[in-house]
Amino acid sequence: MACEPGRDMFGPSGTVAFTAKLKVDDSYPSYAGTLKFTNLLVNEGGGYCPKTGVFTCPVDGFYYFALHMSVYGRGQGAISKNGEKVVSLYQTSLPDKRSQVASMSSVIKLSENDEVSVNIWGPGRNDIFATVDNDTVFTGFRLG
Repeated sequence: MACEPGRDMFGPSGTVAFTAKLKVDDSYPSYAGTLKFTNLLVNEGGGYCPKTGVFTCPVDGFYYFALHMSVYGRGQGAISKNGEKVVSLYQTSLPDKRSQVASMSSVIKLSENDEVSVNIWGPGRNDIFATVDNDTVFTGFRLG
């Protein structure tokens, strides 16, 4: 699947919406940067690229984004617009690790070609996981 921002991204339905999940094999990432949700469930309008983990805005408007992370220990991340943090979260169950869910969301005003992603802080701060029973999900859609 090629990700070519700006090319046929705004579908004939006028809907822009995506939901993508973290793959089980991508659990406990050991890097800092963009978290890639490669299990694509919905991508109406084609704005989300699972290869890069980036949503590229196909049409100006207000958009709602949400992140739900399964965390076993510590999780830290942010929803970013054009590389700048918009909202962030920090979740910990240390010193006694246990599985929990951390969530955040925001309405963000976007212009065409603006980019939105989930960014994580790096080793030791992202016990983020997915299993067959626990999902970590990034979703977004254009409001009316």
